Amino acid sequence: MSKVVLAFLDRLAERFAALMAGLVSSRVEGLHAAAQAEQQSELEELARHYEADGKPAIAQTLRQRAARLTSVNLASEAVELMQQLAAHDPPALPTGSVGAHGELRGLPNFESSKVPKKRRSTETNDSAFPTLEGQS
Repeated sequence: MSKVVLAFLDRLAERFAALMAGLVSSRVEGLHAAAQAEQQSELEELARHYEADGKPAIAQTLRQRAARLTSVNLASEAVELMQQLAAHDPPALPTGSVGAHGELRGLPNFESSKVPKKRRSTETNDSAFPTLEGQS
């Protein structure tokens, strides 16, 4: 194919991918908003139920949780979540798996300079593909 046709097809594919990504993201955002609204509605209903039972502290807690559910920017939520994960220290290795000199037990020694050589097959195996009689 010519370079002009390839460039045209590349640009067409880029536009198509951008349109599809936009459609998918708007659909996901709509589904997320619908799920949030449903969850807020359920929490408000539970809050009214607990308030009617004479438990205003539980109702207030539920309303506070419902208020925290509202978000307009999904990307900022993801960034906040990643920042929270990065702020925590990674879990430490269990103390039983570390040896006296700080090395991990049960791992092979990668510092060895000897590399095992592969065996060479000196024989050619002509019988691997048998020929049918009468064919050459």
